[in-house]
Amino acid sequence: MRIPQKQKKEKKNFKAKFTNTVVSSNVNASYLDEFMNKIGLRQILTKEVSYVKKPNARHNTIKIIDYMITAVILGYHRFLHLNDLRKDKVFQSIKGYLLPDEKVCRNLLAALPESTIEELRNVNNAILRLKAANEENHRFVDIDCDDTVCTVFGSQEGSEVGYNPRYHGRASYKEKFGIITDTSELVNATLESGKNHSNNDFLEFLKRITKALPETWIMRRLRVDKGFFDEATFNYCEENTYEYIAKAPVKGGLKRIIEFVLSNPQKYQWSDINNTYSVTEITTPLPTWEKARRFIIVRKKIKSKETKQLKLFNEAHYNYQAIVTNIDYMTPKEIFSDYNVRCNMENKIDEFKEGYSFDKNSQQDKKCNELFLMIKMIAYNIQNWFKTAILPPELKTKEISTLRRIFYKVAGTLSGSGRYRHINLAPNILLSKVIPFVNKALNSFTVITT
Repeated sequence: MRIPQKQKKEKKNFKAKFTNTVVSSNVNASYLDEFMNKIGLRQILTKEVSYVKKPNARHNTIKIIDYMITAVILGYHRFLHLNDLRKDKVFQSIKGYLLPDEKVCRNLLAALPESTIEELRNVNNAILRLKAANEENHRFVDIDCDDTVCTVFGSQEGSEVGYNPRYHGRASYKEKFGIITDTSELVNATLESGKNHSNNDFLEFLKRITKALPETWIMRRLRVDKGFFDEATFNYCEENTYEYIAKAPVKGGLKRIIEFVLSNPQKYQWSDINNTYSVTEITTPLPTWEKARRFIIVRKKIKSKETKQLKLFNEAHYNYQAIVTNIDYMTPKEIFSDYNVRCNMENKIDEFKEGYSFDKNSQQDKKCNELFLMIKMIAYNIQNWFKTAILPPELKTKEISTLRRIFYKVAGTLSGSGRYRHINLAPNILLSKVIPFVNKALNSFTVITT
């Protein structure tokens, strides 16, 4: 029997060449860049940021900050990653200027004076005012405030060991945020020691928010967690006719108030919200307060671990929460429901961390970390405006990580020059509908300057 010869295996190794300079994974950043040009970002930066580099510098201050803002939106958060973006010739042609090395970016943050932190806040405020000026109507806004622990992995200046739910005993910063509830604009952010309590300088933080709001955005309501519970905050809101809904820590005087409510069941009757929660209310002052305020007492049913005895008697336990408010026209159920709107704040903080690396503070100098936080805040608000003004309805609610995957970080080529440049992408059913919508929206997008 004849044995057939073994067939030669076909070689599958493909040689690679690195000579194509027209393909980019950031080609759709051209739409974002056009939007940034239309809102006049560089002009706003020039007006607000006073620091000027030496005349012989290859890169000026405004272009470096503009580059860092765009890089953050595209997902290049770490300084070392900025060099990856810098090597993208297509992206450089989109920006229209020589892109700086990551060391240049770090050196700029180190050289900027402390006062630039406030100047970058002013840039953020100017963007919000510009957005408000281009809305047809006035609007009432609700503000949600919260903070988060940001662990550091080095010897960063200003970090301290405080409450850290994930890395016990590790030094951290604490970042505080103030966000508009429905439209998600970030109005204020701070970088503080990890040892600080949530309520540290919160009244000043709140005053900055109310001052930063554009004239046509009228502050209506504040929602805060129990970490921000403070009569000084409530007094400020009452003096300025702001509504507030605040979680109250159940301790001391408030414990005695709840015990009083429980001992008078005929006067304070519970209204069921669902099978788990029920509410009642009482208007009373805490022992150290000068005036009475409305407390919504929330009772939560906790099913105990089953034992033989509990199976016989079907007992249930309760724990109690409290909400203080100056709103008198809403029922306890409505107050409870409205406070729970604040739960979306946790989602926004997750997006800040995962989508914009707000919690990454890699520089040893606190000033540098805070400056970069301000740049990230500006980047977030620009992207938030771009999303709501330019993208189609099905993308307006998407977080930045999703938008990068399906819109920004899609490989393509940029051809032509000047007004005749065009983008060429691989066949994509979703983008074939999104890109024409974006083009039309950008063409009709005009900005009324403030």
